[in-house]
Amino acid sequence: MSTLISHALKSIRLARDSLVSVFYLMVAGLLPALKIEIADLTGKTAIVTGANSGIGYSLALSLAKRDATVYLACRSTSKAEQAAAQIIEACGESSSKRVRVFSLDTSSLDSVRAFAAAWGSQPIDILIHNAGIASTSADNRTTAEGLGTIYATNFLGSFLLTSLLEPNLSLNARVILTSSTGQYSAAPRRLFTMPRLAPAPSKRDGSKSQPSDSALYADTKFMQVAFASLLQQRFDAAPNNRRLAHAFTPGYTFTPIFEKTTSLPGIVDPLYLVLKACTALSLPVEQGAATGLWLATTEDPEVIGNGSGGRYWDRCVRRSTAVDALPEGVLERMWHLWEVDAGAKWL
Repeated sequence: MSTLISHALKSIRLARDSLVSVFYLMVAGLLPALKIEIADLTGKTAIVTGANSGIGYSLALSLAKRDATVYLACRSTSKAEQAAAQIIEACGESSSKRVRVFSLDTSSLDSVRAFAAAWGSQPIDILIHNAGIASTSADNRTTAEGLGTIYATNFLGSFLLTSLLEPNLSLNARVILTSSTGQYSAAPRRLFTMPRLAPAPSKRDGSKSQPSDSALYADTKFMQVAFASLLQQRFDAAPNNRRLAHAFTPGYTFTPIFEKTTSLPGIVDPLYLVLKACTALSLPVEQGAATGLWLATTEDPEVIGNGSGGRYWDRCVRRSTAVDALPEGVLERMWHLWEVDAGAKWL
């Protein structure tokens, strides 16, 4: 009986929080501004993937303003160099030695391994997995390594990178994942049947059997939430652990990730079409990044206290997700699949 009651309560909390998050999307531009305390990050080292624009750029800028050494890890080094120059201009010339660029394409496992090898033994205090895409073109559905492009870019590259850099994480390190409210529409069990390792025809070629780009996007955003929970369990297995993993949603923030969706995916995925049409209701980018910045820097016991890690956050408030209600063993099966797909074995 107690198990049934517990499951019912989890389901109620999940339904409540998903509705609240959807409501926040609808009124995003009307929400009060989040104000994040100014933390001194002198001596801290941060990596932000996908930092040349959008949420990633805002996070990198805010961390640099707080005197952290920030590495912009991006697929396009030219765009990353431009972003770094803008950050240095905003922070002052003295920040030039603290704002650096690294080449990283999270859709390529080879690129991820090369990044980790080039990183060496330098400690990491803040690792923010932000790189992502919302859609792909018809000729870019899979990577050169045979992985689904959305899956590899949004999640698997981050999973592999974290495994390779785990020895570098400082005793108080924080791993933050930029997820999405879209994770509430994910189908967790689809991970075991989704086109992870083979070409994935979409509805644009007449097939109705394959998930759309928006569905794949939602699934990868759910994986980030699940990964935060599982990674925290791994961290907590160590005595006196102080490392943290958290995921967050930026809310409805119209960033370049949606600008890059072509008109064709917009027609196939009505959700993207609606988002494009309602930009006036979206949040400023710095507000979308605010919860991620808070998770990376705050000393709030809700975030850093014992048993507080591995959570999902919306506007600096912890929210329930389907991760909390999954049957025992499902998450562990996911982890095993990720290891197989990434060719990674966590020590």
